[in-house]
Amino acid sequence: MKDTRILIDRLTIIAYDNGRFTNYLKNSGYVDIDYYTKKTFGFKQAYRGLHGESIQVDDKSKVRVDFNPNTSNLEEIKHILSYLKYPHLTRLDVAIDYFNMDFQNIDWSCMRARKRNYWTDKYGTLETLYIGSPTSDKRFRIYNKALEMKEKEKEDEAENHVEKWWRVEVQQRFKSNDIYSSKEYFLPNLFDIRPYKKRPDISFIDKFSERMVLAGLLERPEELRKADKKTRAKYKKLLEEVRKRAGIALENPPHEIYEKEKSLLANQLTDLFSQCARLTAFKEAI
Repeated sequence: MKDTRILIDRLTIIAYDNGRFTNYLKNSGYVDIDYYTKKTFGFKQAYRGLHGESIQVDDKSKVRVDFNPNTSNLEEIKHILSYLKYPHLTRLDVAIDYFNMDFQNIDWSCMRARKRNYWTDKYGTLETLYIGSPTSDKRFRIYNKALEMKEKEKEDEAENHVEKWWRVEVQQRFKSNDIYSSKEYFLPNLFDIRPYKKRPDISFIDKFSERMVLAGLLERPEELRKADKKTRAKYKKLLEEVRKRAGIALENPPHEIYEKEKSLLANQLTDLFSQCARLTAFKEAI
């Protein structure tokens, strides 16, 4: 087994009925009316696929298809898309899996300020870290995937009982009018977080007071925002020096894996879009 892998973990596609989708919904043995899902996003009717795919339709031929490409029946998804036209994304989740690695001594810096939520067990061991708010355009989830699978009683699916399996996942949302070519959805700096060792050596800092402030900032970096401009600049520089001296926290950080593999992911999206009765307006324009 490879130590890492990257995959599209979820897609939300907005498209439009080409005139035959309603008939497909009535006669399909793969999807059925979902009476339990709350109608959202202005859609009037919800359907559920056999592998958990969510399909919603409105009165104006607009269709929302939400699914996980790794658990869905992709052939059926492609069949569904063949009845739709002008597809574009409103959500893209990309996940990077790390096997046989322990993330307990790793934390993450961001290129921009984002809220954080740490979920730990009763012993203080990290289980999940959220970076970004639930309503933001971009949100990261870094979590113990092996533990999640075990808690869901799916140990037989957990990569042959891999004990150490962590996932770094980014959720990127797009506005309804953000219509791109498939490659452009894989934005530059999608993974704009960087790993660093949580407990690096700060003994090279001579002043006791500065060491104590740095120790606190390494645990709660968001506190630096409360300092004045001069203090922020000083400790930001010191934090960068501490992390530089600490050395490599992760041999294959997410942003490097993403840059190497994003063209492959874009090809997968292109393949899905190509199943539609008509491609995006962007594609037709060129």
